[in-house]
Amino acid sequence: MFLKNIQIKNFRNIKKMEYNAESNLNIFMGDNGQGKTNILEAIFVSSTGKSFRTPTDTNLINYEESWYSIKTKYVNNERKINSFIKLDQSKNKILQINNKKTSINNPESLKLVLFIPDDLDLVKGSPLKRRKFIDFTLKQISQDYSFNFDNYGKLLRKRNLLLKNDQTNTKSFNIINDLFVETAVKLILSRINFTSLLDQIIKPLYQEITNGKNTIKIRYALSFNIEDEKINQNILEKSFIENQRSIKDKEIKRKKSMIGPHLDDIHLYQDNKLARHFASQGQQRNIAVCLKLAEVYAFKKIKDYYPVFLLDEVLAELDQEKRLLLLNHLSKAEFQSFLTSVNSNNLRNVEAKLSVIKDGQLIGKE
Repeated sequence: MFLKNIQIKNFRNIKKMEYNAESNLNIFMGDNGQGKTNILEAIFVSSTGKSFRTPTDTNLINYEESWYSIKTKYVNNERKINSFIKLDQSKNKILQINNKKTSINNPESLKLVLFIPDDLDLVKGSPLKRRKFIDFTLKQISQDYSFNFDNYGKLLRKRNLLLKNDQTNTKSFNIINDLFVETAVKLILSRINFTSLLDQIIKPLYQEITNGKNTIKIRYALSFNIEDEKINQNILEKSFIENQRSIKDKEIKRKKSMIGPHLDDIHLYQDNKLARHFASQGQQRNIAVCLKLAEVYAFKKIKDYYPVFLLDEVLAELDQEKRLLLLNHLSKAEFQSFLTSVNSNNLRNVEAKLSVIKDGQLIGKE
């Protein structure tokens, strides 16, 4: 996918802005608080219908106005697509693709990968952070995965409620549990396959960023034991049910579901050692950078087109060498990137479109 144009009105501190993306690498520069991140956030909202910074939609509306709108024009495999999203405080949110009302799950919506400073903690952060990393892309790639993911959340809440109310011997619990196991296995299989693909893709990327000094390995970590070396749907389902039986008393006592994809993890190994324990902070950040790049390439491998890559203030968190390596990689990549930076050092010689942002306005090109 290639974003050609975006028009933003009354969004955060941006009253009115139009930006034409003429390059694969687009860099927004300026001091803190000028609106650089707001542009990336607007692109994100046009894709997902929500912000990566606030759960409250109305916080996105300029404080002097009562509505915001975002129009985008983009290309996917030579097909021209336009999208429109508008939120009015007194009305429902409007979503359109090619001038027709739609839902945010439309397969033709803009697809993207987001890289923010918090993602640099992917390695040492909580398992939830790593699960979200996997789920965000899989939900964009597969409507089936998105449906199963939402359904699993509903089944988990129902199952936990029945556990809480001591209703594990009821017909309702058995029905919910059967659906719970079936949906859990579907999610796990999708995650395992995606993790395996990431593992293949990240190896040469990590060799590049570490100059061949270190190796990397990614493995999906289940929240329950499985004896078979090979994993398929039948083996997973059988093992899941056996483990449920073995911890039934514990689940009744604790009144919650103790195994399932909501508790799984992704283990990252550097030189065959668990990276969150043995890799330095700098090495963990290198792994996070490569994970995000691998996410972009894995998307392309599955869907046969690239998502748009958004990077918000990530350069400031990397050392000089890694900044140059990342910028060089992005400038030569086949996919399109949008990047924000306070510091213009290292950017002058990069093949990119450089724009300066001040007070929510584009004030010129570097």
